[in-house]
Amino acid sequence: MKRSARVKFFELLMLCVCTASFSPFAQAKTGSQALTQMTPHDRLYAVAFGGDVGVAVGHAGLIMETTDGGKTWSKAAEQPPTKLAMHGIAVVGNRSIAVGQKGLVLIREGRGAWRKVESGTEARLLRVGLNKNGVAIVVGAFGTLLKSTDGGETWASIAPNWAELYKSGDGSDEFSAVRDEPTNYVVKVFDDNSILIGGEYGQINHSTDGGATWTPVFQAATDASGTIPPTIFGMNVGDDGVGYASGQDGLITKTTDGGKSWKRVDSGSLASLFDIDTTADGRVIAIGMRAALVSSDAGATWQPLKALDVSLNWYSGLSRGSSTPGDELFAVGHSGRVLSLALGNR
Repeated sequence: MKRSARVKFFELLMLCVCTASFSPFAQAKTGSQALTQMTPHDRLYAVAFGGDVGVAVGHAGLIMETTDGGKTWSKAAEQPPTKLAMHGIAVVGNRSIAVGQKGLVLIREGRGAWRKVESGTEARLLRVGLNKNGVAIVVGAFGTLLKSTDGGETWASIAPNWAELYKSGDGSDEFSAVRDEPTNYVVKVFDDNSILIGGEYGQINHSTDGGATWTPVFQAATDASGTIPPTIFGMNVGDDGVGYASGQDGLITKTTDGGKSWKRVDSGSLASLFDIDTTADGRVIAIGMRAALVSSDAGATWQPLKALDVSLNWYSGLSRGSSTPGDELFAVGHSGRVLSLALGNR
């Protein structure tokens, strides 16, 4: 896939995300509910919690916040000094980092004012990971990979030799040639400073030395056309080492060892799944473009999640607070909506 085609693909993804239809509030039998509703032009792309403080970021500098574990949400009193879209957010302790268009990086302490710091790039930044040591990693468009060791104050590129890392090993020159600048959509920074990243071409890469070297730990099979593996859009790995990643064509893969190895599971879906996370009671939810799935057996089997408008619209972020009920996750997406997805006894 040429660079121009991949730009077009990303823009098409954003267009789908921006133009999905709106469905009025509806109460699901499980107790799920919509907690916020803004205009059809508002969008929230990502959400993260630090304890019971949650932050959702989106289009045109929009930030929504909760301080009670997600029970109530409101537009943040301290809006950021930007009107650019923010695609990623990380909250650890008192430090928050948001990233977005044109190399945008914003940081703040506690619930104080957001301030812009220089990232050293104009590339679109898509996700950010942060650990308790202040090590932060940002992934973005066309091979952008940045690292900070001071909580986001300063940044440097740590992009590897992508073409070498993404060698197909199957003798396909065409396939290996396009992998010189993959757009990555997911990142996880562990407290031992090991890192996971992934995105285009269905590959997840692992580093045990802070990003100096990388090892491929998962490679999705090619799609039905036999040329391009599905892109990975979402990933969450828990403190117990169990985690999941999700993406195009219903892709769901699971790790039980902190991302050192992965195994694809059968989701029974062909939907684009933009994020995936677990409830406190161990169930797993994947959500995306007009689709949501739930597993109650650690990813072995999946069922459609029938709640509110998830089958009619798009949602791109999932998270929960420390006091969020055990059966519940929060989803953010179109129209500035925050959903409480409460599974109950299902």
